[in-house]
Amino acid sequence: MTFTNKEQVRCMIATSAYRIEGEMHVLSGSRLTDALNSKAKDFVAITDASVFPLHGQDMLWKAEYVAVNRDSIAMVVPLEED
Repeated sequence: MTFTNKEQVRCMIATSAYRIEGEMHVLSGSRLTDALNSKAKDFVAITDASVFPLHGQDMLWKAEYVAVNRDSIAMVVPLEED
């Protein structure tokens, strides 16, 4: 069994309906755009996810894991850790 080293990047993802904040998992040493441009996977894994309506502040739900369809992503913004 081969394990791939990955890093977690705290980010905000916007789709046409939702804003998702959580940890995106990317290969060590790669960028968020590398993960988004990968044609190998149709979904991006987000952990520790908080889901909000796109135009609202009230959280709709929280989930340990959300799979986001790469084609539905309009924008990704890395978030600074406090």
